[in-house]
Amino acid sequence: MNASDWLKKAESFLAERGVPEGRASAEFLLAEALGVGRAAALARGAQELSDKQARRFWEWTKARGQRVPLAYILGRQPFLGLDIEVTRDSLIPRPETEELVLECERLVKSLKVPAPKIIEIGTGTGCVAIALAQLLPSATVFATDVSDKALALAQKNALGHHVSNRIRFVREDLFSDRVGLRGWADLLVSNPPYIQTQDLDALEPEVLCEPRLALDGGKDGLDAIRAIVAAAPKTLKAGCFLALEIEHRQGPAVSKLLHAAGFEGVNVKKDASGRDRIAVARLPADA
Repeated sequence: MNASDWLKKAESFLAERGVPEGRASAEFLLAEALGVGRAAALARGAQELSDKQARRFWEWTKARGQRVPLAYILGRQPFLGLDIEVTRDSLIPRPETEELVLECERLVKSLKVPAPKIIEIGTGTGCVAIALAQLLPSATVFATDVSDKALALAQKNALGHHVSNRIRFVREDLFSDRVGLRGWADLLVSNPPYIQTQDLDALEPEVLCEPRLALDGGKDGLDAIRAIVAAAPKTLKAGCFLALEIEHRQGPAVSKLLHAAGFEGVNVKKDASGRDRIAVARLPADA
C-alpha cells in the first residue's frame, strides 16, 4: 500500500478506538516511519512503504490505539523549540510548562543579577532546567529529582542541548539538609505533582501512562506544593522568587499557603487557556 492508504487505514483504526486527534497521530507516525517531516510525509501520498516502514508504522499505530501517548511512541516531545527525549520514567512536557519557563525568565531578568542561581524541584526530563539554561546564559541551574532514571534522562537531554556544564543534577526529595545550600538561590521553580489522588483514575488513558509519582499530589493535590512553599524561604535569597505550576482550581489555596509562609507579591497567573496555572511570589527583601 502507498502512504496515503496506510494513513487512511490508521486514521480509521484510531477513530474506532476513540483516540483523540487520531488523524494527527497517524500523520506524525507516518512521518516518523518515513524519516521525514509531517508536511513532507503528506506530500508523499503515492509513495509505497517498504516492508520495514510499514511494519514499524503499524506497530506504532497499534500502540497509539492502546492510548500510549504519542510522545512515548516517538521518544521525544518539542518544548520551547527544543527536542526533548522522553521515556515512561518522566512526565511528558506540556505547553503550560513552557509558559512557566517564560515567566521564570522574566522574573530572573527583573532581578538584574550577573550570575543568577536557579533551583528546580522535580526536573523529570530536564526540560525546564535546560530551557532556562538556554534562555539565561549566565545562570547556573540546580535540578533535583527523586528518580535516578529521570535524572539520567535529564542529564542526557542537557548534554544533547549543550548546557550540561551549567546544570547540576542532584538526587533529592524536594529539599533536605543534605543539599547543604541555604539562602543562595535567586529563583526556585517547580512543576510539582498537583492532581488530587481521588481524581487520578478519571484522567485520560494517555495521562495514566505517565509516572504516578509525577502526578499524585495527595488528598488535596497540595502535598508537594505545601512542602516546597514551607521550605523555600530557607533556600531563596531575600527579595527573590518562587514560581510554581499549579492545578487550575488551586489558586486560592496556594495563595493562602504562600502568604502564610511569609511571601509577598503573591500572584496567580492564567495560562493561554485562561485558567489559573502559575503561582508567583517573592520573599521579602528583609527576610
